[in-house]
Amino acid sequence: MLTFLIKDLLLFWRDRKEVVTVIILPLVIVVVLSISMSGIFEENQSENYDLSLSVVVEDDQSEAIEEFKASVSQSEQIANAMKQNVIAGVEKAPPVESLMQFLNSPELEDWITVNTMSESEAAESVEKGDHHAMLVIPEGYTSQLLSNIYLDQGTEPALKFSAEETAVEVDMVHDVIQGFLDQMNLQYAVSTSGGEVDMNQVQLPEGGTETLADDQSFSLNIDQYFTLSMGVLFVLFMASTVASRTGVEKREHTFNRITLTNTPALHFLFGKTCATFILAWLQILLIFIGSHLILGTFSDRSFTFWIGMVFVSSVFCFAVAGMSSIMTSISLRLKNPEAADGIFMSIIMLFGTIGGSFIPIYVLPDWLQQIGEFTPNGLTLAVLIEWFQFEDLSTLWMPSIALIGFTLILIFVSIILHPKKGEIS
Repeated sequence: MLTFLIKDLLLFWRDRKEVVTVIILPLVIVVVLSISMSGIFEENQSENYDLSLSVVVEDDQSEAIEEFKASVSQSEQIANAMKQNVIAGVEKAPPVESLMQFLNSPELEDWITVNTMSESEAAESVEKGDHHAMLVIPEGYTSQLLSNIYLDQGTEPALKFSAEETAVEVDMVHDVIQGFLDQMNLQYAVSTSGGEVDMNQVQLPEGGTETLADDQSFSLNIDQYFTLSMGVLFVLFMASTVASRTGVEKREHTFNRITLTNTPALHFLFGKTCATFILAWLQILLIFIGSHLILGTFSDRSFTFWIGMVFVSSVFCFAVAGMSSIMTSISLRLKNPEAADGIFMSIIMLFGTIGGSFIPIYVLPDWLQQIGEFTPNGLTLAVLIEWFQFEDLSTLWMPSIALIGFTLILIFVSIILHPKKGEIS
């Protein structure tokens, strides 16, 4: 097997065009993208959100509270000693009033503008783009909510939140409202055990910059993101690069000559697998180190950080080697090696897209983001970003085990598919 490993490494080294492409091109792309997009990135980072929300209040809160007071007074589920406390707590913090006070609070007024209007006006404003989203508090909301929490009657009511299209701003508004409702309901639930309803305990979102221990930045800058994403992407291409040489060797009957020497056929396969791992490992380290020397990407990072980077990169290169292994076996099975190369390149491009290597993964639909996390490059990029932010060893183990398991499955399948003597197409 060592003979085949050395053979593949020498063939790669003699192709100087390929060597230059592997070493120089990723660094050039990282530098160009970092310089050309730095202005856009900084502008987006400094942008202050100005979110707009139209609110429709159809519920008659006063009438609902009066009905609730009468129901509590007649209820046998609530102890007589607690009835006055329950009523006082609800009167002190009515659901709809508490929500509206929250949406108009000083903590939110700097980035959320709230306008109250009718449902038809709200729908029209959202359709025209004047508001990002609309929130409808339906009729009977207060009565149904209080009956569900305190009297265990009916189901928990839901507010109607809608928008013309999904966007980051819409998700932010929705999450803010949902977070408040969850904590408000919790305060009501606590009061059923004798506690006091205190909406001051509801934590409001706060703006500003969050810093972590050891002065580590919570977010990546443009240089760091492109270094990680391009490094992972180009290493992914190494799988198809090595596997594509199988087509040339097939046309030249190299594999047939190897089987005639009674050399185990799997030596050919494992030689390419090991060569892919070595080339991919060297490539990703050259990208990271080169980017650091040129752009200062990983300045002021500890030795532990670099150990984690090397570990994750090594596991990822192992997965890339597994992909090269199965691609090699398939190439030997197919009659048209060029068609196999085209299929492999399409798969790599698909992985690169949904895995966040070409574009930030957060701009993709949620369902596509979830799929992207199951690709080797998507999972590796997510782990590298998390390691860059937190340097928490616990974040490395499960993704690494998943990548290793993925690799072992690929190698096992490639062994099954690898043609034996006389089986090559």
